[in-house]
Amino acid sequence: MSIEQRGRHRAARHAAPKKTQNSKKAGLIFGVASVSSVVMTSGSTISGVVQAGDLTVMDEPGTVTASGTDTGVVARQTYAARASRSEDRQSLDDALLAAQAAVVNDPAGDPNAIIDTTPTVSSTERKSLQALTSASEDLSTLVNLAQEQKNQQVQVLVSEQESLKLAAVKAKSKAAEAFAKAEAARLIGVIVAPIDGPYMLTARFGQRGGLWSGGWHTGLDFSVPTGTRVVAAAGGTIISAGWAGSYGYRIEIDHGNGYVTAYNHLSKIEKTSGTVYPGQEIGRSGSSGNTTGPHLHFEVTKDGTLMNPSTWLWGTNR
Repeated sequence: MSIEQRGRHRAARHAAPKKTQNSKKAGLIFGVASVSSVVMTSGSTISGVVQAGDLTVMDEPGTVTASGTDTGVVARQTYAARASRSEDRQSLDDALLAAQAAVVNDPAGDPNAIIDTTPTVSSTERKSLQALTSASEDLSTLVNLAQEQKNQQVQVLVSEQESLKLAAVKAKSKAAEAFAKAEAARLIGVIVAPIDGPYMLTARFGQRGGLWSGGWHTGLDFSVPTGTRVVAAAGGTIISAGWAGSYGYRIEIDHGNGYVTAYNHLSKIEKTSGTVYPGQEIGRSGSSGNTTGPHLHFEVTKDGTLMNPSTWLWGTNR
């Protein structure tokens, strides 16, 4: 039996010589890895831009085989070859569309959203665009076009926001108008006391006496302190407001259907014209004109003829 050490002999006979790595190929691989690194760090900042090449190049672990070949290098060569295929590259038009989609924040229908009216291509976006071109003049063109599209999109957004604001104002005006009409319809026929607060009736309609120039009282006297709020007794339109001799400061309101109310001896007139609603303040009580003290003298006429205000206000004589 032979006692020769076969293991050592076989190892010597079957051992494959180590191959030296081509320096040019290694330089190419590192160059591709560097490009991929730029794409990974900056390319993801623009929404919608699909970068050329496989971004997993830098993450391939790689192992050394028995023959001395680094599988990581082989894998990176494969990914680099894939990245160089024309179908994986992005055209200039595609890059511009992707950049345009991310340059400005959409106000999302908010008329109060703040829009940057002076957008610029950021350094991060510039790096992302740089990964798509090799020539400096091409990069400059790409950046200029991206900037132009940013400006155009901002103009569109500002115009849309102005339209939203105008629409909001119109909608608010229409809503206010509709509410006013609905409120006016609701208040048709509503009648309230002409004094906002407690009062005492000190003289009734038709009461006789020498205190009044005609020998009788033509309305109702609401005894209240000077400055008490005087309100419209019903909805209508002010037809006169001002000084009226012995009546002092006086306001007259036409309520339609021949009915007119008069508010006399006021200390202040708050509203001189326009439409009023029941309970709306029109003046303040006082003792202007010929009076014996502060009060509101309230009158009602129907087709120009004086009538009992109690009947009109409450449907009975009080």
